[in-house]
Amino acid sequence: MMSFESTFKIRSFHTDSFGHVNNARYLELLEEARWQFAEHHGLIELLNEEQLGFIIMQMNLRFRFPIVEGDTIQVFTSLVTLGTAVGEVEQLIKKQGTGKLAAKSMFTFVLIDRHSGASVPIEGKIRELLLHIIQPKKGSGEIP
Repeated sequence: MMSFESTFKIRSFHTDSFGHVNNARYLELLEEARWQFAEHHGLIELLNEEQLGFIIMQMNLRFRFPIVEGDTIQVFTSLVTLGTAVGEVEQLIKKQGTGKLAAKSMFTFVLIDRHSGASVPIEGKIRELLLHIIQPKKGSGEIP
């Protein structure tokens, strides 16, 4: 399965006084891309039915080169690991037109019960859906 692609045009409000995308804005763009990924695969609807949700428990974000106002970026989102309690989503940000890697991230998530807030095993219909979209990572899993 191919990774899911989201495209964003970088606007002035994404940038800081140095003229490049602020590190906090990267997190917002990556989050929006994860929501698009989840909606595309029908995950949001299923989570709502099951009264479950995902929360991020750990993240790693490595910047490679700056993105500036006027750039168009592509965010490639993939589910790369799925355990019984946690999973990992890898996201790559590339500058459109050049394919140059601007940033790479790895988000580790857990599934929670929306009523209790407690983490729960990734099983049942959610697990079945995720197993259909997983794209195992290559190599050691380190972020270069």
